Amino acid sequence: MTSFLLDNIQSALICTLDIHANILYSNAAFKKFFLIDETYRGNFFEVIDDTQFHLLKEILKSVTENKKHIKDFVLRLKDKERHSGQKVTWEFFLEDTKNQIFCIGIVSQFGEYILYADNIFNLETILTTTNESSIILSKNVKVEFFSKQAYEDVKKFFGKVIKKGDDFDQYIIPDLRELFYDKFNEALSGNEIYYEINVPVGPSEGTWFFIKFSPIRSAVGGITSVLYSARNIDDIKKYEHELSQQRFYLKSMYDSVDTAIGVFDKNFKVLYTNRSASDLIQKKFGKKPRKGDSGYEFFYSNNLNFFHSKIESALKGTSEIFEYEDGNEVWRFKIFPIYDENLTIVGTSVHISDITKLKEYEQKIVQQIKFLKQLA
Repeated sequence: MTSFLLDNIQSALICTLDIHANILYSNAAFKKFFLIDETYRGNFFEVIDDTQFHLLKEILKSVTENKKHIKDFVLRLKDKERHSGQKVTWEFFLEDTKNQIFCIGIVSQFGEYILYADNIFNLETILTTTNESSIILSKNVKVEFFSKQAYEDVKKFFGKVIKKGDDFDQYIIPDLRELFYDKFNEALSGNEIYYEINVPVGPSEGTWFFIKFSPIRSAVGGITSVLYSARNIDDIKKYEHELSQQRFYLKSMYDSVDTAIGVFDKNFKVLYTNRSASDLIQKKFGKKPRKGDSGYEFFYSNNLNFFHSKIESALKGTSEIFEYEDGNEVWRFKIFPIYDENLTIVGTSVHISDITKLKEYEQKIVQQIKFLKQLA
């Protein structure tokens, strides 16, 4: 690669070293990041923390003597204050033809890649293809770029045509202005902010958006602008609300029946019990079932093997229906396999009904039939 090509790579810090870590060449991004001038010919040890010297020596030795290719290696930086919250992930390998060490560094936030002002053109190209309302705002909240979706949303909700250079304040709903500027200023301080909010636009109940503020940095780490993104998640939130309502109605329905119902995972751990099941277990075992409890805690030990075999049978796809006597009480058990959308068994559902009175009534009928037969 020529130095011209390397100098125009602005998303990576690139340099070449001799075997003693003297910097033979560094590209423009490297110089900007470490604030060094065009004529700098220093040593790589000068840009990393003193505590990292032994690590760098080992890297250089591995690369030069053993021809190893070192990747994904992070070295702490010398200027901790200026590079606070940043890290550089390095790659080192030997350029055999010149016996030089080639170094590539990718700058990122702790756990996040940085948005570079130098790469705004590429960023704009990417944002234009998304379905998010994305707007790049200057430090004084002027519009520097907006995606197609942002243009359409502003026109839809505000009846205006957004333009570069606009003061974005006019597109902020008055009741949300304080919140917007609080989050915008947090992003200018270097933090990435995101949250969900119901915005009073569109239908009478408003529209839900996922909002994100991301700082955009220059190659030397300073924040130049903020990427503001808003994604319409109204359909998702309405679906979540419907599911919540369905869960409420389903729970109400289950809690209103006399049958004790418990839902268990494949390891027979409690996922859900209705009110009748909780009351029955409290009565029989002196405690309420909790999510994550082993369902086997709620069977008598002398019949544990019997119930275990029934559960295992249900987990293999067979529904088990049987009666069980507990002293003077008679209970009907129904154990069903539970399937997911792929028809894979993911657990069991246990239904228990008190049929003591029904069995007593059956016995009376049997006795009456016997008595009538004797009379005949």
